[in-house]
Amino acid sequence: PPVGEEAEYQKFFASRLEALGAQVSVYDLDQVPGLKEHPAFMSSRRYENRPNVHGKFEGAGGGRSLVFSGHADTVYEGVEPWTYGAFSGTIADGKLYGRGSYDMKGGMAAALEAMRCLREIGAVLKGTVYIESVVDEEHGGANGTLAGRLMGVNPDMAIIPEPTNLVMYPAHLGGGIWKASFSGKSGIGFNGEELVSALDATVAFASLLGKFKTYLNGKVDHHPLWKETGRGIDVVVLSILSGDTNRELQEKLPAEGMLNFWIEGYPGMTSEQIMEMLWSFYEQELTNFPILAKCRPEIRPLIRYLSGSEMKRSPDTEAFLETVRRTGRTALGHEPAPEQGSPFACDGFMFNLYSPTPALILGPSGANAHASDEYLDLDSYYKLIRWYAEIMADWCGLEGN
Repeated sequence: PPVGEEAEYQKFFASRLEALGAQVSVYDLDQVPGLKEHPAFMSSRRYENRPNVHGKFEGAGGGRSLVFSGHADTVYEGVEPWTYGAFSGTIADGKLYGRGSYDMKGGMAAALEAMRCLREIGAVLKGTVYIESVVDEEHGGANGTLAGRLMGVNPDMAIIPEPTNLVMYPAHLGGGIWKASFSGKSGIGFNGEELVSALDATVAFASLLGKFKTYLNGKVDHHPLWKETGRGIDVVVLSILSGDTNRELQEKLPAEGMLNFWIEGYPGMTSEQIMEMLWSFYEQELTNFPILAKCRPEIRPLIRYLSGSEMKRSPDTEAFLETVRRTGRTALGHEPAPEQGSPFACDGFMFNLYSPTPALILGPSGANAHASDEYLDLDSYYKLIRWYAEIMADWCGLEGN
């Protein structure tokens, strides 16, 4: 961010949609009416040569509609070594390796393949299906997802093919990244000067955040969809930087320190509430961390707070979830795992909070999202193709026999 390189992927995705017979729309975000004025729009991104793509598979009529919506962007390949190249697409031991394979191109490929299977057997859907690839979801984006809603892709239900390990997630966490900056008093106390190590304060704040995680989970009411996961809300230190990083040898206390951290929240929680609880806890803990009374941080957000959200409960939502459960039995050969809340934040809130379309998160298995050796489990991918096809047929309805 603020730029991206999704253009070639989006061009390829559009070609796949066209090959399947979809009515394809490719559009720049700058052309979307009302996007920049929308209260959920984040203005710090640039969208030159970063188009959204969606394909419309028009139904024969009389059926319910559905959209599969996923993001084209990925995080970068990182600095850790990969067993196989980050963009090699190597298949080994039933796994497809590569950046984005698990998060979330595997799920999007499954949606395309499910539609291809239905087309090849001559199935005619009554309801309309959209398959949508949006830009700018990673790093607190989601403007691309909002743009899709403003362009009128608002069917009865949505599936977001983020990696869920074949578990239905009708709700997802929220989360945000903040930067804490510390300014101390540098030098060496040859004349008895009182020095304040910004590094000591930064490390102390990292320890405070560890305690805040326990405090936060004890303070909030746990959402029922997360009660059985045993996970709770996470608080994570992402990076610490202090001193002159251009020099290996340091001869004085560091004057500056910076720490980036991530805090999650359940649906309904806001960034303001989280920061209010953090600062209240900070004041309570000063006796345990006296350096933080001398060296207080300035805290600012680095990304938008990605709101947690859940599917709007209604008879239609319940009917859709039952459809997904029923088709899951067919596709998996056993009862699907119980529904739960996701262990991650995502762009589902743009559906659940800013559109009439409830969004279920359902995708493949794999591991190492955002890390080296990310992979897609191919057995789960094949099962997901069947599951998506069964969902389309059941939810949208089929013409004839």
